Amino acid sequence: MFARPQMNQVRVVRNHSNLLIHTDNLQYPARQAGALDWPHNNKHGRYIVKTFNKFIAIAITAVSAVSATAGSHNLVTADVNDPVTLRINVMQNAGAATGIASAMIKGNIPFDPFTALAAFTAINTASLGLAGLFPAGAEENMRSSAGPAIWNDPTGFKSAIAKFIADSGAAKASPPASLDEFKVAFGSVTSNCKACHQKYRIKR
Repeated sequence: MFARPQMNQVRVVRNHSNLLIHTDNLQYPARQAGALDWPHNNKHGRYIVKTFNKFIAIAITAVSAVSATAGSHNLVTADVNDPVTLRINVMQNAGAATGIASAMIKGNIPFDPFTALAAFTAINTASLGLAGLFPAGAEENMRSSAGPAIWNDPTGFKSAIAKFIADSGAAKASPPASLDEFKVAFGSVTSNCKACHQKYRIKR
């Protein structure tokens, strides 16, 4: 009978068709080690399984959010020489973060303060780059949902971006510790998205 290793010594890998347990310089088949039933009979193992399931749920939510916020255009490859591709990707990344945050508010995934902070950080990062992604001469582009009001009212558009930066930055600087706090902060941040989209975005 093999002794079960300590948590900080164990590493589980798949080698071809065999699941192996690595501990320090030793490795042996998981079935021989009795490890296949280990996660369910050990509190540390149950925690790992629970954390892994939570990660999968968040990943699925993120993928769904990207698809939902892609708009009428498909996902495009970011090109540093093409600001349209950059802003499309920036907006879709912000949309994915917003989707994860919405899933926590709706209860589709459990609230987690680190996930909330990550979402606000991603949204704030997106806001920081927006001002430079709508250059003159790019008013009409069928790949983008950017409306002509962006170029017709540049002062108002930059003011909207500045408020978005400030609100998302404040949410990132003071991350919520509870779901109720998160709802308030998220509402403040996303009110910028709604206001800006109503005035400066068009449907394709």
